Amino acid sequence: MFYAGCPNQQWFKKRPLPFKTALLIALAILILSTTIFTLTFSLPAAIYTVITLCMLLLGTIPFFTRYTAPLKSVRSRGTGLTRDESYTTFKAHWWLKIIGATLISFPFALFTSSLISFLFLSHTPLDVKSQFLMWLIVPLWLTPLSLIFFARKPWPLLALLSLITLFEFSVLQVLG
Repeated sequence: MFYAGCPNQQWFKKRPLPFKTALLIALAILILSTTIFTLTFSLPAAIYTVITLCMLLLGTIPFFTRYTAPLKSVRSRGTGLTRDESYTTFKAHWWLKIIGATLISFPFALFTSSLISFLFLSHTPLDVKSQFLMWLIVPLWLTPLSLIFFARKPWPLLALLSLITLFEFSVLQVLG
């Protein structure tokens, strides 16, 4: 749903949903799926599962959208896949997105996992808490790294991620 409302999506000629509507629907699906997972798992395990699934999905979506349907002739010369028209005109800012999101999202992941530890896992045994937080860092690090590729202009998202990271750091300083 989030991708269907994203300005960079290439599955449809026009976006089927406005961005804010798609974002609200995606958040509702996340909350619903987390609630469903809590019927089977504990709350931390359900959150981890949902974040990991989102990370995997967001990491694979760009691969699906770079090509249109295969050509009918399998024996044609070269590849059987054709690129979309926007491929030649779109300037991706790949280096900025990769370096910026990697450098900013890692502290974000560390601070978010620390906040989760302080706020929600205070009564959890240390061995369970440490394992959960260790495994939670990867999806928290790679989710913003994947989301940055949905933006045409990465600067506003990098600035927002930086502000959130600074806010989390400030909260941790007050709590610690």
